[in-house]
Amino acid sequence: MKRTTTTKYFAYVRKSTEGEERQALSISSQIDKVKELFGDIDIVEILEEKHSAFSPYERPVFENMIKRIRKGEATGVIAWHPDRLSRNEIDASTITYLVRTGVIHDLKFGSYNFDNSPEGIMMLQMALSQSQYFSSKLGKDVRRGLEKKYEMGWQPNMCPNGYVNVRNAGLSTIEVDEKRFKIVRKAFDLMLSGNYSVPEVLNKLNNEWKFDPKTNSRNKSGKLVRASLYRIFTNIFYAGIIEYNGQQKQGKHKAMITLEEYDRIQMLLGRNGKPRYSKHEFAYTGIIRCGECGCLITGEEHTKIIKATKKNATYTYYRCTHKKVALNCTQSPITSIDLEKQIDTELRRYEFHPEFKKLFFQIAEDDKKANPKQNKNIIVEFEKSIEKVKLEKINLTKLSCRGLVCDEEYVAQKNEYEKELVNLSQKLEKIKKDNSQKNELLEKIDYAMRARARFNKEDAKGKKTVLLKIGLNRELKDKKLFVTPYKWLTYTTEKLKPIEEKFTRFELDKLPLTKAKSELLNSLCCELRRERDSNPRNLAVYTLSKRAH
Repeated sequence: MKRTTTTKYFAYVRKSTEGEERQALSISSQIDKVKELFGDIDIVEILEEKHSAFSPYERPVFENMIKRIRKGEATGVIAWHPDRLSRNEIDASTITYLVRTGVIHDLKFGSYNFDNSPEGIMMLQMALSQSQYFSSKLGKDVRRGLEKKYEMGWQPNMCPNGYVNVRNAGLSTIEVDEKRFKIVRKAFDLMLSGNYSVPEVLNKLNNEWKFDPKTNSRNKSGKLVRASLYRIFTNIFYAGIIEYNGQQKQGKHKAMITLEEYDRIQMLLGRNGKPRYSKHEFAYTGIIRCGECGCLITGEEHTKIIKATKKNATYTYYRCTHKKVALNCTQSPITSIDLEKQIDTELRRYEFHPEFKKLFFQIAEDDKKANPKQNKNIIVEFEKSIEKVKLEKINLTKLSCRGLVCDEEYVAQKNEYEKELVNLSQKLEKIKKDNSQKNELLEKIDYAMRARARFNKEDAKGKKTVLLKIGLNRELKDKKLFVTPYKWLTYTTEKLKPIEEKFTRFELDKLPLTKAKSELLNSLCCELRRERDSNPRNLAVYTLSKRAH
């Protein structure tokens, strides 16, 4: 084709970040080539595009160029290759139609020769079709690769903060990010305490812990943004579950939190952002409800002038929020002093004699060593439950293959099975870990025994944590606090307290230990054991003799 000086050209350069286009010439390189090869022709404007050509109507610069060509601003187009102009059928047909009808007089490419003739247009269509085929095939291959990766138990896309993608022998796996994992876990712990709002956790991450988030989670200052922290707290990936195309399954990566912890955080975030920031820090807001109307209890401060000293004194009161106006709640406020006295009385129920605590934990530790079968049986039961769920999942797949279950039901039920497998696996792992550590129940009992001392020395957030850990369904009615103890706490009040009362009758300060007293103490040791030992160790003598020295 002969060059004409009357033809005006748009130079169109494009590069997206998708797939193989990362290997294509960059925009600056394309511009340099255009100037080098076609510097002697009339180029009206060089148009730069940074959007993919895989789908039509998603390239504003290309659409505007076509409009300007139809208006007659230019009658030719320059590009590095036909695939820069189109990778889809609609844009390809637009280009070839405009060429065939004479709206576009000429096309010039840096890596492809075009002749404006019937044969040339046919070759152009073939080049554009090949570009579309290559793009579609690549997309299909990528999707197949992502699905395969998901089936193998790995998150197909980029992992979140706390983890890193590692390429090993051609396979991209997900490992713990030693730099960020522990810090993100600390953020989860703050949320689980119920004492911190998301902005407060964000402040600690950015300003106290100097957390360095991944690039896509930062703002210009390099700090974690609030939206990214919300995404962290709502991402089930941290509980060991991966998601792809609406499906969920247990991942092979190390879980940062359990499913129970994940569900608790979702509950906290769902309560209109509770706990929320407040100008004054009230220990018991958001965790106690009014016993008459069910609304939450809120805190407020009042300042009064003491006549004797003529000085201001500030008092904290807790009262019903009265949000349910139709119920006409009649409850009156209670001072923080009176409320904390009642909490102290509640915590006193779980205090024990120091010597009795030593004896209790010594016996519990010995039982743990002497009865490994109990832990083994529990592990076996969990393993059976896991195998049962796996079998049910296989049967569900068979039903789906036979057309007895629709796709929506299959995906929903499969996700439930996957969550149940993760839940059981996490609990099984915890039980195995507890074989070499103190039993969780003993830790809770130990916490309850120390709760009163801890409560009296903690700040507002610490006091709230103590109250949250010793009971639920906290209600305030007629200025009286009612707390429903957790089930494990009934063991301390119904089982251990009566034995402690017998224990304290032995007048422990009076030594030496007589034979009769020793026998009585040993009988209490047997009573403390979960299973009666036919040959009990003389733990009472051991404990008291140690105390005497």
